[in-house]
Amino acid sequence: MNDAEKIAQVKEILGSQNLEKVFEVVSLALSIQDEEDRDLYLLDAVRWLAANGIWQKAYGAAQLMSEGYEKSEALQSVGDYLASVGHLEKALIIFTEAEKVSTAENLSEWQQAELLHKIAKSLQKSKAVFKADEVWEKAIAIARKGENSPSSQDSLDSSGVLAEIAENFAAEERFEKASAIAQKLKNRKQKTLQHLADYFQQAKRVA
Repeated sequence: MNDAEKIAQVKEILGSQNLEKVFEVVSLALSIQDEEDRDLYLLDAVRWLAANGIWQKAYGAAQLMSEGYEKSEALQSVGDYLASVGHLEKALIIFTEAEKVSTAENLSEWQQAELLHKIAKSLQKSKAVFKADEVWEKAIAIARKGENSPSSQDSLDSSGVLAEIAENFAAEERFEKASAIAQKLKNRKQKTLQHLADYFQQAKRVA
């Protein structure tokens, strides 16, 4: 069976929601030869398993993925499920794993920062506010480094992540923190400051 046939079968199982084929879908995804496709479909399988409460198998499948973006997202999916059902201690352990994977050397700075931003949002949702802020600080530092990348696209993407973080803080009415990030942006500064001003005006109207 070639990769295209394996991918078609994985898609069919995930689409059918047939939980009797849990082992089969992970085995099929794992047998895909192309590493990028293998990780993408393992990620889909992990998300599907976690969404259906089969978190141990989801976690096991995530461990089989190569170190990189998709593995961090997969682990975060498992952590999100555990947090949603009240297993906060287990969730925090898995979020910490996702955090470690997010800084893999094969990822660019903006990718690392983006993953950390997502993990921080999950931590905050899980009421782990102090840890969330710690992860955000790490994301900000990495994205600032990325803004100085010789690649103009990587620099823009890093600024984009910083803008997202600033707007996230503004949405929570943490305007001082949001403004401090936006003021130092290398790219997209005026656009981001305008978005923050919109959040501020909205908060004033509600108050």
